[in-house]
Amino acid sequence: MSLRDQIKENHAKAEEHPFIKVLMSGYMPPEVYAEFLYNQLHIYTVLESLAGEAGLLEGVEDICRVPKMESDFLEFGQSPNLSPSTIEYAQYLHTVPKDKLLGHVYAKHFGDLYGGQMLKKVVPGQAMMYEFDDRPGLISKMREKLTDDLGDEANKALECSLKLFDELSQTHNFET
Repeated sequence: MSLRDQIKENHAKAEEHPFIKVLMSGYMPPEVYAEFLYNQLHIYTVLESLAGEAGLLEGVEDICRVPKMESDFLEFGQSPNLSPSTIEYAQYLHTVPKDKLLGHVYAKHFGDLYGGQMLKKVVPGQAMMYEFDDRPGLISKMREKLTDDLGDEANKALECSLKLFDELSQTHNFET
């Protein structure tokens, strides 16, 4: 089964989640987006560091989002807390076999390469994290690195995202 097919169910859950619906609506309060971005920044920092150390990002270094996410976050001038799910996910990433980290890169970064193109039009701030210099080329190069045995870890990444969406929805009274 293809990697895309393996994550189809969790991907659909993410797209239909109340948090994502508010995010996509263009009515996300800036302070809530800043909190979401802060949690994402923490995960991406750990993930990109581990994947980079493992040599998994060679030739696709432009997929890294941390510098642009930092710039986006600084626009908000806030210091939110990390959610419990973010702390748990960051700890989990340190246990993932190096060759399986690409499953997490796929789930997180392909979301930016695809869905992020819609998000950058509706989220608060400049949304630089969704800007890519050569998006089609980057997608093509990343696809060459992906294998169908990454499905379990890609699904784990999506499940961790769903936990964060749940926490933020509960904290900010979005319907779940």
